[in-house]
Amino acid sequence: MPYLQARFEFNVCAGLMSRFKSATLIAVCGALLLLSQKTSAQELKRIYYGTSASPAHLPVWVARDAGLFARHGLNVEPVQVRGGSLITLAIITGDLPFSGVGAESVVAARAAGGDVAMLACPIDADPVYLITRPEIKSPADLKGQGSAVTRYGSSTHFYLRSALKHVGLDPERDLIVLQLGAGPEIVAALETGRIQAAALTTRYAIPFLERGWPVLVDLSKTDLVYPASCVTSSRAFIRAEPKTTEDFLRAYVAGIHLIQKDHLFAEKSFSKWLREKDPVIVKKSVAAYARLFKPAPVVPDKGIENVVRDLMRKRPEFKEYLGWPGPFRENGPLEKVLLEK
Repeated sequence: MPYLQARFEFNVCAGLMSRFKSATLIAVCGALLLLSQKTSAQELKRIYYGTSASPAHLPVWVARDAGLFARHGLNVEPVQVRGGSLITLAIITGDLPFSGVGAESVVAARAAGGDVAMLACPIDADPVYLITRPEIKSPADLKGQGSAVTRYGSSTHFYLRSALKHVGLDPERDLIVLQLGAGPEIVAALETGRIQAAALTTRYAIPFLERGWPVLVDLSKTDLVYPASCVTSSRAFIRAEPKTTEDFLRAYVAGIHLIQKDHLFAEKSFSKWLREKDPVIVKKSVAAYARLFKPAPVVPDKGIENVVRDLMRKRPEFKEYLGWPGPFRENGPLEKVLLEK
């Protein structure tokens, strides 16, 4: 085992250096340790995986921390990218073989000719709250006011539009929607009054909920289906690397099962990857998502249709994709993995 070999060499070097204070010996041992680390890393296939700050990416973080990817010969390195449209572009260009992307970005990119397809979706919708500043007493008070999203066309943008429509507002005309880049910036804008409303996931909503700020709608209590933070790749990569694709999904599904079985382990991963120090936010966020994660994370066709209908508001030509989810998902690899269970 590479790990045991490296540990053995470390112990030997440490023992020798404690007895003989030789610069040459120290240099030789250092080179030996670096060689061992390099050899070990070469035995695992490195995969960069794009994520956002959404807790829906927890299966990837947990699978990484628990060594589930490594069991299948993969060294998966999560990297944060701001906004689903940027992550989708990185998949299309081949810079990222896999990433977690919301269906809105995937459908828009695929319809425009981009090679991108969803492989697995961990949840059917995030727990999202439309929260307003205390001075807002009703949806009508929001007309002419401001809100914000990470990027236009992102999952946050879809959730905001869905929430506004749910309370009877026109997302295109009734509010000014800013593009602010990330969750913390949206929270800060709401706190300072730069915007008057925001659609926030559990992690960012908790502090406002605890202070009793108004909630116009809790989307988790509606019938909304939206494939969020789905494992996404290109069909070119899936065809070229079928074993890698299936091994990734095996570890990913195992990560979901581990989250549901061991909340404490999941909380440690959540805190680590999102740099969240508030134990209340960590605990409540993990509990909320653990209930939502699907043991079989199949891409929901209804969610794809919801996205298509949403995109039709500005591009009527999207109507041709109603009832036709095939171009946007690739079910084969996950189905093969699930049959092994």
